[in-house]
Amino acid sequence: MKTREFIIDREKLDLDYQSSLTTSIIENYLFEDLEIPQEYIKSLDISDNFVNIKLLNCRKYFNDDWYINLQRAG
Repeated sequence: MKTREFIIDREKLDLDYQSSLTTSIIENYLFEDLEIPQEYIKSLDISDNFVNIKLLNCRKYFNDDWYINLQRAG
């Protein structure tokens, strides 16, 4: 089974901050607003331009609301 990987442009995140975005603000958005469960995240890399999320290989979450929202954000 392939790794589920999402690369999200930081400019497309629905964050309304006038100051620079910190890693903790982006993580908060992912876990609180998009409701991505941390137990399904294999790796999370936040760079200057992109957020790269790799999920664990699992079919249990395919119909979950958070997974659908993550697909829309990517």
